[in-house]
Amino acid sequence: MSDSNQNPLLTGKIIDLLVSDIFKKNGINLDQGKANLSPEQKQLIKELVNDLSQQVDAFVKKENPTKKAEETE
Repeated sequence: MSDSNQNPLLTGKIIDLLVSDIFKKNGINLDQGKANLSPEQKQLIKELVNDLSQQVDAFVKKENPTKKAEETE
């Protein structure tokens, strides 16, 4: 997961997949959903995704040294 900074296309594809899946489960057409979002809502979603990505990266970086230390013991 720490590769998300190195491969933003992969991260974007994962996000697209998750959003499409949520829309499908709730009976929302993806094109209609995009059309109904205001520019402010789109910007807020982008910021939310960036914040979540940073939190995940920080969590993974925090967990990796612990796992490496356990493996060497």
